[in-house]
Amino acid sequence: MTLTPTVKRLLAVTASLAMALSLAACGTAKTGEEAPGHRITLTITADKGWDENSTPAIVHIKGLDEDNASVDFYHAVKADKDGNKGTSEVEVDKGRYDIDVISPVNKDGSAYELFDTGDATEVAISDEQDEVTVDCQMTFISADKVTDDMLKAIVTDTKTAVENGDSTLKGDNGKAILDKLDSNVNANPNASDETKEDASKADEEVNVDSEPADTTSKPADKPSDGNANSSSSNSGNSNSGNSGNSGSNSGSSSNTGNSGGSDKPSKPAHQHSWKQHTAQKWVSNMVTVPDYETQKVAVGTNFIFAEDGYVASNINDAKAHAKELIKAGYIGNYRTETIYEEKQVQVGSHQEDHGHNETYVDYEYCDCGARR
Repeated sequence: MTLTPTVKRLLAVTASLAMALSLAACGTAKTGEEAPGHRITLTITADKGWDENSTPAIVHIKGLDEDNASVDFYHAVKADKDGNKGTSEVEVDKGRYDIDVISPVNKDGSAYELFDTGDATEVAISDEQDEVTVDCQMTFISADKVTDDMLKAIVTDTKTAVENGDSTLKGDNGKAILDKLDSNVNANPNASDETKEDASKADEEVNVDSEPADTTSKPADKPSDGNANSSSSNSGNSNSGNSGNSGSNSGSSSNTGNSGGSDKPSKPAHQHSWKQHTAQKWVSNMVTVPDYETQKVAVGTNFIFAEDGYVASNINDAKAHAKELIKAGYIGNYRTETIYEEKQVQVGSHQEDHGHNETYVDYEYCDCGARR
């Protein structure tokens, strides 16, 4: 199928958002001594909201093994039975690997921002350093603050992960993850119809029954509930761009040692540069407004004399004129006529909101895609 320029641009935007949402929030916490195998222990912690009803945190492990063969696979880490934390282990060959995490989606459509811990995202497994623990911290984003673009990126990344995942993302595990993704994304108030449909059709587009990523399974020492332990071998995916080196070199207290002979600098920890995003809200001010209508109102009386056409608007003037007519030999009779004027008369009232728009800061954001 040939992709149009518009589709290509949309895919590029989605990929950019996915990277922003999956910023490496992982720091190497410790290195084991004389471990029996080569493994990475993954510990995912959320401040709140992550439980058995959420999709798992999906860890993306990619890099080069000691033979310079590309390694690129995904591993799911579920929240444990107490919630807000999950631990799992993966066996890997000696080599250098990068760790990224795809945010879970909770039952109400909320998700997570993955903050940098200040340590490098790159880990190295060698004869001297063959066990690494990686801690990832996730900060809760309420459902109303999770944008459609964020959800769209999570859906896209999760489908890619299930397609290229190990046994934690295949078969019944993969079906359960895609079912929760569908339900939880549809619960978000900001999800567009397009994103909801994308999540709903994920199970049709992804082959959960395909062979898992080429891994060698081994029971984990400390698996969290429902997490299978997998080891990475050479997958058929593209090279991550990190080259392996020969020799050995020990790292700092927060970073693992390099498997190569030449030093390779750690990736600098991303520092958020927060900017204010403003919005407007209506400040109400209810007032009572009178209702008027035009009516004819009596404002006086005219006294009209038929005998000479004289008109007086005052009764005393009319009486005086009648006496003069009588003296002159006339009868002195007159008729009366009410004088009306049109006036605005209040007939009721109603309520009106004479409020105003007020600018306020609704959230802060970083150009990397993070929000708080």
